[in-house]
Amino acid sequence: MAISRAVLLGALVACGSSHTPPTAPPPTAPPAATKDFAPLGIKADAKLPHQAVILGTDEKNGSTILRLPAAQSKGLVDAMVVKTSTSKGSQTPVRLATAPNSDGSVQVGIFEEMAGGTGPQWRAGVWVSAFVAANSLGKDLTDFQFTASSTGYIDGASASGLMAGGFLATMTGQKIDPAVTMTGIINPDGTIGPVGGIPEKFAAAIAAGKKRVGFPIGMRFAKSEATGKLVDVVQLAKDKGAEAVEVANVHEAYLLLTGVPLPQPVPVADADMALDPDTVAALDGKYKEWQRKVGDEWARLLELQQAGRLPPLLAMMTAYARAMGERAEKLHAQKQIAAAYAKMLQAWVFASAATDTFAVLTRVQAGDTIAAIGALGALDTLEEASVDVFRKIGAIRPRTLGDHLLMLGAFQAALRGWGFRAFASDAVAGTKKYLQELAGPRGMSRTQLGAPAVADAVVAKVAPTVVLLGRAVAETTLAAQRLEFEREKSINYTCSIPNVRRMATSYQSAAVAGVNYFDTLLVQGFADANKVPLEDARRQVMMAMPEYLVAFVLSHVAQADGLPAQLKQQWGEKSVGWNLLALAASEQAYFDAATLVAKHYSLGVQNDASGRASSLAQDKAFTNMLASAERAARASARAARIATGAIPVQARLAYQLANVQREGDLADKLDALQGYWTSSAYSQTAVMLARN
Repeated sequence: MAISRAVLLGALVACGSSHTPPTAPPPTAPPAATKDFAPLGIKADAKLPHQAVILGTDEKNGSTILRLPAAQSKGLVDAMVVKTSTSKGSQTPVRLATAPNSDGSVQVGIFEEMAGGTGPQWRAGVWVSAFVAANSLGKDLTDFQFTASSTGYIDGASASGLMAGGFLATMTGQKIDPAVTMTGIINPDGTIGPVGGIPEKFAAAIAAGKKRVGFPIGMRFAKSEATGKLVDVVQLAKDKGAEAVEVANVHEAYLLLTGVPLPQPVPVADADMALDPDTVAALDGKYKEWQRKVGDEWARLLELQQAGRLPPLLAMMTAYARAMGERAEKLHAQKQIAAAYAKMLQAWVFASAATDTFAVLTRVQAGDTIAAIGALGALDTLEEASVDVFRKIGAIRPRTLGDHLLMLGAFQAALRGWGFRAFASDAVAGTKKYLQELAGPRGMSRTQLGAPAVADAVVAKVAPTVVLLGRAVAETTLAAQRLEFEREKSINYTCSIPNVRRMATSYQSAAVAGVNYFDTLLVQGFADANKVPLEDARRQVMMAMPEYLVAFVLSHVAQADGLPAQLKQQWGEKSVGWNLLALAASEQAYFDAATLVAKHYSLGVQNDASGRASSLAQDKAFTNMLASAERAARASARAARIATGAIPVQARLAYQLANVQREGDLADKLDALQGYWTSSAYSQTAVMLARN
């Protein structure tokens, strides 16, 4: 299992449908009341252990208050699995329990009756399920104790949607219908993603007595693990005397399992997600700064294109930079400023990386490897800039809720830049060693160094390192710029440091679980296939997938050495700056890990020869998943507007960018999915800050 050069570049570059939610004869709904809240007025009600506040459950911005059990509540779900060895379906009972938690710690317990009965992927699914269930009730993960106990052998995350719905049932005191089950992976915004083996799972579940079985929306025709053929799972269930039901999100999962509708936020109108004139003007100014930077590279890029034969990877980088610049100009002319800014930033990364790589290559071809090494070393000058931007963000004394979100957004960009730079520094050392060996005692002559094959090899080694450095520069600069174009007027607010710390711990717990899941999903397989240590495999995957690099590094930032440790010591462990940095890191890691799992497990993304996503195993399911994520972003925005008085500018920026990406090719559409999740995340964070 190898990662090709084309895939490496692509990785570095990196319509809704009608749907009727599940219905059932409704039992007695949980006791509920409605209430209107003023900005920052939710805390007193939302933090009471015996009730939940679900914001924005009607068009007039009213909210619903649900009574919750005062003691432990239990439930039983039957998780559907497919045995790899036999391609046959079966069920594994899972006992769920939730209870109010008064000490503010993260308590997610996973138990097994059979030694080694639960795999890491399933365990990660439990964490995310608990997180999503709590958020769906307007609660924090630390407000509850969660336990999941498996009575058999189980792995994979295909039951995480079931467990999220099951946890919601126990949290609200609703009985789970023993004749019902479902399959589907839970996404961080509460939507349900596609999974495999549905025909086998349904056949086994129905044989065991299930009468209603749920599946992810868009997967009516699912591939059989045994035959490889597509099966109409609705007809399959009907033929066996049961009913198959599409499930789009955790609310529909809850309805399927309990027969009771759970109140949920009503999405705001698309127009409510528009950017305000001040943000547009500020962002336009920064767009023009990047436009000038790219313009400075065009003359050098033209030289590259006229230089004769270019190594294929370098030619691809040059073409990609030009294409992104042209796309940015078109978007800017269409007033799509958020997308134009993002594309121009990408154009600069690859334009500068192409010219800098070429500069190293020409020195190698001239036989001057010392100059080549010097040119490469001159690019690694980010340490001071990285420290400066963190200190600039940390020096802010937030007085409004908008200030807190401003710091979170800027910290996330700075952290991505720091992660790229830290990893690139090791890559620079390895690349320098490679260049030294080219002309060492056992190296090549000047004539040999000028050969096309050597040029290809040099670019293949140098380009990924230079791109990482370019990304680090871009993200570090972006962090500083976000302090300008994401600044907005908002309500006065002072955060509670202990509560922010609990939020960060909650996200970090879920992020570590997600990263471990991806490790077992892809990285371990890469290590086994190539017979290399796990750590070596991890480094290679990081080079090909920067989002994995960021997720892995940021999921451990609170324990990291180097700059994070220095900032923690200088600012103080109880400072606003350090705790917002820790929250920013853990949130970023959580959502990046979820994106990796969605691409490489749930959707089955495949790349073309250029390395860009060209197909996926679950295309129809993805279309519905994207539509659900867009709707969820607008629903989260309503909750944020009620809790804080405004929809965060960060949520609106991410949403606007995602709307444009949604109209692009498959790779753009995948970025749009992450963008909608990011939009939801900022809105959810605003609500979390307001209730804490």
